[in-house]
Amino acid sequence: MPARPKSAFPKPAAVLPGEADVLANVLTDLSDHDAKRVYADWLEEHGDKRGPLLRSFVAAHRAGKRFPAMKSAPPVWRELVGLTLMAQFRGTPLGPQTDRLLALARPALACASEGAPEKALAVGASKYGGRPDLPPGTKWPRFEGAPLAFIGQFNLAELHTSPVARELPGAGVLSVFAAHDEESGNDDFPKGSWRLFHFPEASQLARREFDADLPDESRFPSCRLWFTEWLTLPSEDSPWGEGLFTESEAADAYADLYVDRTLGDHILGYPFPIQGDVLYKKTVRHLLTIGGNDDTGWEWGDGGALYFTLDEKHLKAGTFDRAMMEMDCG
Repeated sequence: MPARPKSAFPKPAAVLPGEADVLANVLTDLSDHDAKRVYADWLEEHGDKRGPLLRSFVAAHRAGKRFPAMKSAPPVWRELVGLTLMAQFRGTPLGPQTDRLLALARPALACASEGAPEKALAVGASKYGGRPDLPPGTKWPRFEGAPLAFIGQFNLAELHTSPVARELPGAGVLSVFAAHDEESGNDDFPKGSWRLFHFPEASQLARREFDADLPDESRFPSCRLWFTEWLTLPSEDSPWGEGLFTESEAADAYADLYVDRTLGDHILGYPFPIQGDVLYKKTVRHLLTIGGNDDTGWEWGDGGALYFTLDEKHLKAGTFDRAMMEMDCG
């Protein structure tokens, strides 16, 4: 997502009661234009002007005609249902492969942070830094005797207001801890040096004081988090990108578009690795990316990011203790 002022970070797409279920069918396969037509019918039945726009857009795509103006619809919604992406493909070497690329596109929740007093953030709320919210009696996670730094937490009920998060549990909190060494720049994360917890009941959490042994440089300022939808595309280095293009013009156009649409911190969708690939096979899904952050002051190696992945069967089962993590650097 292009850089923008935090105050201008778009709000998630607003949905009508019952709309998320119909929209979910569109998000399952964005190349399924019949699903878009069904969604358009639903919107029209509810008197929503997005319905005629979506219907006209699909008809123009199928006929190869000029797309209708989209300004009447919210930008985040246009992005989420693929209209923005379709318009970006049109008139480029990627145009003939629009449906093939739409079938690969996956929605994600982009994250933005902003410093906020911890007392202004409710227990269990999504946030970076500050003190963690843990079940009473939980031991502070440690690695080789030293306490891990609390990185952040994500309230799944908050995320579930977006149809993008339909694959995640509808309640609870995901909480991330990791080793943090300001001097070494965190060049390595051996087994046990990070933890991802899923606490199923947010109402049972309490704000926990920092571990007494946690150094000041690993006690990060608290930041509020908010989210918006974005479509992600696979890297050509990933299993989905292998052999994607046979013509150099299309490959070059895709590389440029991929860079323009790169996200920083985000949930679900595809990762945007700095070098190589972090998924390795099609049964592995991207869960979460956390990069360097000016608000908290943490860095991961040389301009790197933490990539959390999960086998698809564990994502569906919500067994987050089977997650994997690696750091990728520039």
